[in-house]
Parts: sequence; C-alpha cells; structure tokens
Amino acid sequence: MRRDPISRPLSERAIELTAERLRVMAEPNRIALLEALREGEGSVQELADRVGLPHQNASHHLGILWRAGVLVRSRESSTTTYEIADWSACWVIEQIADEVGDG
Repeated sequence: MRRDPISRPLSERAIELTAERLRVMAEPNRIALLEALREGEGSVQELADRVGLPHQNASHHLGILWRAGVLVRSRESSTTTYEIADWSACWVIEQIADEVGDG
C-alpha cells in the first residue's frame, strides 16, 4: 500500500494556490515549453523552435508561465530570455508523467 507523501494537511490558501498553479500548467504547449527549458534558458524564438510553435503562440504561453511565477525572464535589447524559476512545476509534471506512462 502506498503511503501519503504529504506530511501535513494543506490549508485552504495552499489548496487554492496549488489549484491555480496546476491550472496554469495544465496546457500541453506550456508543458512542452517547460520541458524545453529543462535544457536551459532560451529566447522566445529558440523555445518556439524547440517545441515547434509559432513565435506569437510561444510568447503567449511563456508570458502566462512568467506571470504565475514559474519562469523568470530577462531582456537584452529586443530579445526576451526565459528560464525556470520554480522547479517544483517540472517535478510535478515528471511525477504525473511517470504515473501515466508513455501510452
């Protein structure tokens, strides 16, 4: 029998914040972008190319992840670069992917 890995009950605030973070991550393009960022930081165009998205679409999803605090970004001239700020998002994705398998 599996043991519950959570050692304490979650507060109502923690439940709401967790649900919001999961809603942000629950989009295939965002998961793909996070997977691409595991290799290291990248500009919007680099990340769009890595996952096969149009620049504008990648920029939209990266902005959502950034506003949620999952990513940090920096600007140099007209180039915006993103990197992972909250690695727990990748950990959650990895845990779920391990449970559901490849199909």
